Amino acid sequence: MGIIDAENKAFALAAVQKAKTIVIASHIDPDGDAIGSSLAWALILEKLGKEVIVYNRDGVPYSYEFLPGTELFVDHLPATCDLLCLLDCSEFERAGKDLVEWRGYDQSLCIDHHLTTDSAADINLVYPRACATGELIYELALCLDPDFKFNVAVNLYTAILTDTGSFRYSNSTPSSFAIAGDLVARGVEPWSVTQQVYESQPVGRIKLAGRVLETLCISASGKAAAVWVTQKMFDETDTNSEYTDGLVNYPRSIAGVEVAFMAREISPEEYKLSFRSRGTVNVAALAAEFGGGGHHNAAGCRLQGCLPELIEQVFAIVDKSLQRADSR
Repeated sequence: MGIIDAENKAFALAAVQKAKTIVIASHIDPDGDAIGSSLAWALILEKLGKEVIVYNRDGVPYSYEFLPGTELFVDHLPATCDLLCLLDCSEFERAGKDLVEWRGYDQSLCIDHHLTTDSAADINLVYPRACATGELIYELALCLDPDFKFNVAVNLYTAILTDTGSFRYSNSTPSSFAIAGDLVARGVEPWSVTQQVYESQPVGRIKLAGRVLETLCISASGKAAAVWVTQKMFDETDTNSEYTDGLVNYPRSIAGVEVAFMAREISPEEYKLSFRSRGTVNVAALAAEFGGGGHHNAAGCRLQGCLPELIEQVFAIVDKSLQRADSR
């Protein structure tokens, strides 16, 4: 049956069919779901004869350069287009300042699976039940090109694989596995994708991981843990923010830890926090307290201040949340 309701799906497909020029945009610091969904959607639309531009301020991370269609990505917006498709985020701000200020589109369509209260597009396909935006693109692809081939399938598989943590996270559903099975039937080789995404790391990534793990600290309760990364660490290992993907999972893997987060320095005394939960604490709600958001088990926000004080502040909130959970 799929997740997208019939009325919204009809509006979205009609907008796509009407448009001649389409811009696809996704959030800054793109992950596998943002990249894979954008490329799969672009390839589907190109086959329909659309003129497509895939925009991302930060470009394609090294882990996803193997995917078909990466040459479509650009870091600048055109003068105009008929339809803007915002993928894997519902807030225009998540795609960067340039997109917020751009007014060159006639209509906008949002396709996302994050829980949000700000769906600002003209047409919104926002379904938190989906394991990934890739699942929603898969459903639309079946409507537009049911016989889509490997180049689309491998992008969708990568989107779903990465956003489910290789099918380890709680958002892995029967639908996730069924879609993955269909994508494998279309030619995707799971080991090949896994090797490209997770086992082709530059030396700098390993050096950075070592520096980050040295920062590990644990809350008084032993149920929260944190690591951090500074611009100095990036400079010393010749890396950047894209090399931090997945590092927050190390502190979460500690026995007894319920919530982990990584603080990444953006500028002096400004940090981006990435939260991960084992399920007891809703880190989307936690991030929302600081103006961020995300999923129950994975969320983020930005904070300003002195790093040690920020860590203690978050630890106190997490421990309080866990105490409330224990008392129920």
